Amino acid sequence: MHFMELAIMAKNRYLVLLVVTLSTFFWGSNFNVGASVVAQSSPYVVATERFTIATIIILIFMLAKDRNNITTLQKNWIAFIVLGLLGITGFNLAFFIGLKTTSAINGALIMATSPLTTALLAAIIDKHKITLVQTVGMLISFFGVVMIVSNGSIINLVSLSFSSGDLIIMMGNLAWATYTVGSRKYISNSTPLQTTTYTMLFGTIGIILFTIYNNNLLISINNITIKNHLLLVYMAVCGTVLAYLFWNLGIKKIGAANTAVFFNLVPIFTMILALFTGLEPNPVQISGALIVIGGVILATGSYKTLLAKLNTKSFTNR
Repeated sequence: MHFMELAIMAKNRYLVLLVVTLSTFFWGSNFNVGASVVAQSSPYVVATERFTIATIIILIFMLAKDRNNITTLQKNWIAFIVLGLLGITGFNLAFFIGLKTTSAINGALIMATSPLTTALLAAIIDKHKITLVQTVGMLISFFGVVMIVSNGSIINLVSLSFSSGDLIIMMGNLAWATYTVGSRKYISNSTPLQTTTYTMLFGTIGIILFTIYNNNLLISINNITIKNHLLLVYMAVCGTVLAYLFWNLGIKKIGAANTAVFFNLVPIFTMILALFTGLEPNPVQISGALIVIGGVILATGSYKTLLAKLNTKSFTNR
Protein backbone atom coordinates (compact mmCIF):
# COMPACT_ATOMS: atom_id res chain seq x y z
CA MET A 1 0.00 0.00 0.00
CA HIS A 2 2.85 2.32 0.84
CA PHE A 3 4.34 1.94 -2.62
CA MET A 4 0.95 2.38 -4.32
CA GLU A 5 0.38 5.66 -2.48
CA LEU A 6 3.90 6.76 -3.36
CA ALA A 7 3.26 6.00 -7.02
CA ILE A 8 0.01 8.03 -7.03
CA MET A 9 1.69 10.99 -5.31
CA ALA A 10 4.61 10.88 -7.74
CA LYS A 11 2.24 10.71 -10.72
CA ASN A 12 0.15 13.66 -9.53
CA ARG A 13 3.22 15.80 -8.85
CA TYR A 14 4.63 14.84 -12.25
CA LEU A 15 1.43 16.03 -13.96
CA VAL A 16 1.49 19.33 -12.05
CA LEU A 17 5.11 19.93 -13.04
CA LEU A 18 4.19 19.12 -16.64
CA VAL A 19 1.33 21.65 -16.87
CA VAL A 20 3.42 24.37 -15.18
CA THR A 21 6.11 23.70 -17.78
CA LEU A 22 3.44 24.03 -20.46
CA SER A 23 2.46 27.44 -19.08
CA THR A 24 6.03 28.67 -19.54
CA PHE A 25 6.08 27.17 -23.05
CA PHE A 26 2.97 29.15 -23.97
CA TRP A 27 4.42 32.36 -22.49
CA GLY A 28 7.67 31.73 -24.35
CA SER A 29 5.76 31.31 -27.60
CA ASN A 30 4.03 34.65 -26.98
CA PHE A 31 7.30 36.46 -27.71
CA ASN A 32 7.68 34.67 -31.05
CA VAL A 33 4.05 34.88 -32.13
CA GLY A 34 3.48 38.40 -30.85
CA ALA A 35 6.57 39.94 -32.48
CA SER A 36 4.88 40.52 -35.84
CA VAL A 37 1.65 41.72 -34.22
CA VAL A 38 3.34 44.30 -32.00
CA ALA A 39 5.41 45.50 -34.96
CA GLN A 40 2.20 46.60 -36.70
CA SER A 41 0.10 47.83 -33.79
CA SER A 42 0.27 49.43 -30.35
CA PRO A 43 1.29 46.90 -27.67
CA TYR A 44 -1.48 48.26 -25.45
CA VAL A 45 -4.10 47.54 -28.13
CA VAL A 46 -2.62 44.08 -28.70
CA ALA A 47 -2.75 43.38 -24.95
CA THR A 48 -6.35 44.64 -24.83
CA GLU A 49 -7.59 42.34 -27.59
CA ARG A 50 -5.59 39.38 -26.29
CA PHE A 51 -6.89 39.62 -22.73
CA THR A 52 -10.45 40.52 -23.76
CA ILE A 53 -10.72 37.36 -25.87
CA ALA A 54 -9.10 35.32 -23.11
CA THR A 55 -11.40 36.69 -20.41
CA ILE A 56 -14.56 35.98 -22.43
CA ILE A 57 -13.44 32.39 -23.12
CA ILE A 58 -12.42 31.53 -19.56
CA LEU A 59 -15.47 33.29 -18.07
CA ILE A 60 -17.84 31.19 -20.19
CA PHE A 61 -15.89 28.03 -19.30
CA MET A 62 -15.98 28.83 -15.57
CA LEU A 63 -19.71 29.57 -15.56
CA ALA A 64 -20.39 26.26 -17.32
CA LYS A 65 -18.11 24.20 -15.09
CA ASP A 66 -18.21 25.66 -11.55
CA ARG A 67 -21.37 26.27 -9.51
CA ASN A 68 -20.24 28.31 -6.49
CA ASN A 69 -18.76 31.23 -8.42
CA ILE A 70 -20.77 33.97 -6.71
CA THR A 71 -19.85 32.68 -3.24
CA THR A 72 -16.17 32.57 -4.21
CA LEU A 73 -16.35 36.11 -5.60
CA GLN A 74 -18.06 37.43 -2.47
CA LYS A 75 -15.36 35.95 -0.23
CA ASN A 76 -12.38 37.07 -2.32
CA TRP A 77 -13.45 40.08 -4.39
CA ILE A 78 -10.89 42.45 -2.87
CA ALA A 79 -8.04 39.96 -3.42
CA PHE A 80 -9.25 39.25 -6.98
CA ILE A 81 -9.27 42.96 -7.86
CA VAL A 82 -5.88 43.74 -6.29
CA LEU A 83 -4.13 40.65 -7.67
CA GLY A 84 -5.73 41.13 -11.10
CA LEU A 85 -4.49 44.71 -11.28
CA LEU A 86 -1.03 43.57 -10.17
CA GLY A 87 -0.52 40.29 -12.05
CA ILE A 88 -2.41 41.10 -15.25
CA THR A 89 -2.57 44.89 -15.65
CA GLY A 90 0.60 45.89 -13.79
CA PHE A 91 2.89 43.12 -15.00
CA ASN A 92 2.00 43.39 -18.69
CA LEU A 93 1.91 47.19 -18.91
CA ALA A 94 5.13 47.61 -16.90
CA PHE A 95 6.94 45.27 -19.26
CA PHE A 96 5.76 47.09 -22.41
CA ILE A 97 6.32 50.57 -20.99
CA GLY A 98 9.71 49.64 -19.55
CA LEU A 99 11.00 48.30 -22.86
CA LYS A 100 10.51 51.76 -24.39
CA THR A 101 13.46 53.13 -22.39
CA THR A 102 15.62 50.07 -21.78
CA SER A 103 17.13 47.19 -23.71
CA ALA A 104 15.69 43.70 -24.16
CA ILE A 105 18.76 42.29 -22.38
CA ASN A 106 18.14 44.45 -19.33
CA GLY A 107 14.49 43.46 -19.33
CA ALA A 108 15.27 39.75 -19.61
CA LEU A 109 17.83 39.92 -16.80
CA ILE A 110 15.43 41.72 -14.49
CA MET A 111 12.61 39.27 -15.23
CA ALA A 112 15.03 36.41 -14.58
CA THR A 113 15.16 37.50 -10.94
CA SER A 114 11.42 36.75 -10.63
CA PRO A 115 11.85 33.32 -8.95
CA LEU A 116 14.22 34.82 -6.36
CA THR A 117 11.86 37.75 -5.73
CA THR A 118 8.91 35.38 -5.41
CA ALA A 119 10.78 33.09 -3.02
CA LEU A 120 11.70 36.04 -0.79
CA LEU A 121 8.11 37.30 -0.78
CA ALA A 122 6.86 33.80 0.00
CA ALA A 123 9.28 33.63 2.93
CA ILE A 124 8.07 37.00 4.25
CA ILE A 125 4.33 36.82 3.52
CA ASP A 126 3.55 33.10 3.48
CA LYS A 127 6.21 32.05 6.02
CA HIS A 128 7.60 29.66 3.41
CA LYS A 129 11.01 28.30 4.34
CA ILE A 130 13.56 28.37 1.55
CA THR A 131 15.87 25.38 1.75
CA LEU A 132 19.51 25.45 0.78
CA VAL A 133 18.79 23.16 -2.18
CA GLN A 134 16.06 25.52 -3.45
CA THR A 135 18.36 28.51 -3.13
CA VAL A 136 21.15 26.78 -5.02
CA GLY A 137 18.73 25.66 -7.74
CA MET A 138 17.35 29.19 -8.17
CA LEU A 139 20.83 30.69 -8.39
CA ILE A 140 21.87 28.05 -10.94
CA SER A 141 18.81 28.85 -13.07
CA PHE A 142 19.49 32.57 -12.81
CA PHE A 143 23.10 32.00 -13.90
CA GLY A 144 21.84 30.05 -16.91
CA VAL A 145 19.53 32.91 -17.95
CA VAL A 146 22.39 35.39 -17.56
CA MET A 147 24.49 33.23 -19.91
CA ILE A 148 21.70 33.18 -22.50
CA VAL A 149 20.87 36.90 -22.57
CA SER A 150 24.50 38.05 -22.34
CA ASN A 151 25.69 35.47 -24.88
CA GLY A 152 28.28 34.38 -22.33
CA SER A 153 30.15 37.68 -22.54
CA ILE A 154 31.25 39.48 -19.37
CA ILE A 155 31.76 42.59 -21.50
CA ASN A 156 28.06 42.57 -22.40
CA LEU A 157 27.15 42.52 -18.71
CA VAL A 158 29.68 45.16 -17.64
CA SER A 159 28.60 47.51 -20.43
CA LEU A 160 24.95 47.47 -19.38
CA SER A 161 23.52 50.88 -18.48
CA PHE A 162 20.39 51.31 -16.40
CA SER A 163 17.45 53.65 -16.99
CA SER A 164 13.98 54.48 -15.71
CA GLY A 165 12.68 51.60 -17.83
CA ASP A 166 14.63 49.17 -15.66
CA LEU A 167 12.86 50.46 -12.56
CA ILE A 168 9.48 50.10 -14.27
CA ILE A 169 10.23 46.50 -15.28
CA MET A 170 11.45 45.77 -11.76
CA MET A 171 8.12 47.08 -10.45
CA GLY A 172 6.36 44.76 -12.92
CA ASN A 173 8.54 41.92 -11.69
CA LEU A 174 7.51 42.69 -8.10
CA ALA A 175 3.85 42.85 -9.18
CA TRP A 176 4.14 39.39 -10.74
CA ALA A 177 5.81 37.97 -7.63
CA THR A 178 3.04 39.45 -5.48
CA TYR A 179 0.42 37.90 -7.77
CA THR A 180 2.09 34.50 -7.50
CA VAL A 181 2.40 34.57 -3.70
CA GLY A 182 -0.89 36.38 -3.08
CA SER A 183 -2.92 33.90 -5.14
CA ARG A 184 -2.06 31.23 -2.57
CA LYS A 185 -2.00 33.39 0.57
CA TYR A 186 -4.99 35.74 0.24
CA ILE A 187 -7.50 33.72 -1.79
CA SER A 188 -9.52 31.04 0.01
CA ASN A 189 -11.97 28.36 -1.12
CA SER A 190 -11.30 29.10 -4.78
CA THR A 191 -10.37 26.69 -7.55
CA PRO A 192 -7.45 27.51 -9.89
CA LEU A 193 -10.09 28.11 -12.60
CA GLN A 194 -11.98 30.63 -10.47
CA THR A 195 -8.79 32.40 -9.37
CA THR A 196 -7.55 32.67 -12.95
CA THR A 197 -10.93 33.86 -14.26
CA TYR A 198 -11.59 36.56 -11.70
CA THR A 199 -8.05 37.96 -11.57
CA MET A 200 -7.99 37.98 -15.36
CA LEU A 201 -11.37 39.72 -15.49
CA PHE A 202 -10.35 42.60 -13.25
CA GLY A 203 -6.86 42.77 -14.76
CA THR A 204 -8.33 43.00 -18.26
CA ILE A 205 -10.62 45.83 -17.18
CA GLY A 206 -7.50 47.65 -15.99
CA ILE A 207 -5.74 47.12 -19.33
CA ILE A 208 -8.80 48.29 -21.30
CA LEU A 209 -9.12 51.49 -19.26
CA PHE A 210 -5.41 52.24 -19.65
CA THR A 211 -5.57 51.62 -23.42
CA ILE A 212 -8.65 53.80 -23.88
CA TYR A 213 -6.86 56.58 -22.02
CA ASN A 214 -3.80 56.33 -24.30
CA ASN A 215 -5.25 55.22 -27.69
CA ASN A 216 -8.22 55.40 -30.01
CA LEU A 217 -9.08 51.78 -29.27
CA LEU A 218 -11.68 50.99 -31.96
CA ILE A 219 -9.66 52.48 -34.82
CA SER A 220 -6.48 50.73 -33.65
CA ILE A 221 -8.17 47.32 -33.43
CA ASN A 222 -9.75 47.81 -36.87
CA ASN A 223 -6.26 48.35 -38.35
CA ILE A 224 -5.02 44.92 -37.20
CA THR A 225 -4.88 42.40 -40.06
CA ILE A 226 -6.90 39.15 -40.10
CA LYS A 227 -3.69 37.15 -39.78
CA ASN A 228 -2.70 39.07 -36.67
CA HIS A 229 -6.19 38.69 -35.23
CA LEU A 230 -5.76 34.91 -35.57
CA LEU A 231 -2.36 35.10 -33.89
CA LEU A 232 -3.97 37.04 -31.05
CA VAL A 233 -6.58 34.29 -30.68
CA TYR A 234 -3.73 31.82 -30.16
CA MET A 235 -2.13 34.14 -27.62
CA ALA A 236 -5.49 34.51 -25.87
CA VAL A 237 -6.31 30.79 -25.68
CA CYS A 238 -2.88 29.23 -25.13
CA GLY A 239 -0.65 32.12 -24.09
CA THR A 240 -3.18 33.52 -21.63
CA VAL A 241 -6.07 31.24 -20.59
CA LEU A 242 -4.15 27.96 -20.42
CA ALA A 243 -0.89 29.57 -19.28
CA TYR A 244 -2.44 31.44 -16.32
CA LEU A 245 -4.69 28.49 -15.45
CA PHE A 246 -1.79 26.05 -15.37
CA TRP A 247 0.32 28.55 -13.42
CA ASN A 248 -2.35 28.97 -10.74
CA LEU A 249 -2.77 25.20 -10.56
CA GLY A 250 0.95 24.93 -9.86
CA ILE A 251 0.75 27.61 -7.15
CA LYS A 252 -2.03 25.71 -5.40
CA LYS A 253 -0.43 22.28 -5.66
CA ILE A 254 3.33 22.85 -5.20
CA GLY A 255 3.49 26.38 -3.75
CA ALA A 256 4.47 29.81 -5.03
CA ALA A 257 8.25 29.48 -4.65
CA ASN A 258 8.48 26.13 -6.46
CA THR A 259 6.18 27.31 -9.27
CA ALA A 260 8.10 30.58 -9.72
CA VAL A 261 11.33 28.74 -10.57
CA PHE A 262 9.73 27.54 -13.81
CA PHE A 263 9.54 31.15 -15.02
CA ASN A 264 13.19 30.83 -16.07
CA LEU A 265 12.11 28.36 -18.76
CA VAL A 266 10.28 31.12 -20.69
CA PRO A 267 13.35 32.47 -22.56
CA ILE A 268 14.48 28.92 -23.29
CA PHE A 269 11.23 28.06 -25.07
CA THR A 270 11.41 31.37 -26.91
CA MET A 271 14.90 30.43 -28.07
CA ILE A 272 13.84 26.92 -29.12
CA LEU A 273 10.85 28.18 -31.11
CA ALA A 274 13.10 30.74 -32.80
CA LEU A 275 14.74 27.78 -34.56
CA PHE A 276 11.70 27.62 -36.86
CA THR A 277 12.46 31.14 -38.07
CA GLY A 278 16.05 30.20 -38.92
CA LEU A 279 17.69 31.60 -35.77
CA GLU A 280 20.06 28.91 -34.51
CA PRO A 281 21.22 29.08 -30.87
CA ASN A 282 24.97 29.10 -30.29
CA PRO A 283 26.79 26.71 -27.89
CA VAL A 284 26.70 29.28 -25.07
CA GLN A 285 22.90 29.63 -25.33
CA ILE A 286 22.45 25.85 -25.42
CA SER A 287 24.70 25.47 -22.36
CA GLY A 288 22.75 28.20 -20.58
CA ALA A 289 19.47 26.45 -21.36
CA LEU A 290 20.73 23.16 -19.92
CA ILE A 291 21.93 24.97 -16.79
CA VAL A 292 18.51 26.59 -16.34
CA ILE A 293 16.74 23.24 -16.69
CA GLY A 294 19.14 21.67 -14.19
CA GLY A 295 18.50 24.49 -11.72
CA VAL A 296 14.73 24.11 -12.08
CA ILE A 297 14.92 20.35 -11.47
CA LEU A 298 17.08 20.91 -8.38
CA ALA A 299 15.05 23.81 -6.90
CA THR A 300 11.65 22.15 -7.32
CA GLY A 301 12.78 18.73 -6.12
CA SER A 302 11.67 17.19 -9.41
CA TYR A 303 14.53 14.74 -9.16
CA LYS A 304 12.80 13.25 -6.09
CA THR A 305 9.67 12.62 -8.17
CA LEU A 306 11.73 10.89 -10.85
CA LEU A 307 13.58 8.80 -8.25
CA ALA A 308 10.31 7.82 -6.58
CA LYS A 309 8.90 6.78 -9.93
CA LEU A 310 11.99 4.70 -10.71
CA ASN A 311 11.89 3.07 -7.26
CA THR A 312 8.19 2.26 -7.70
CA LYS A 313 8.83 0.66 -11.09
CA SER A 314 11.71 -1.31 -9.61
CA PHE A 315 9.44 -2.59 -6.83
CA THR A 316 6.58 -3.61 -9.13
CA ASN A 317 8.96 -5.43 -11.47
CA ARG A 318 10.22 -7.69 -8.71
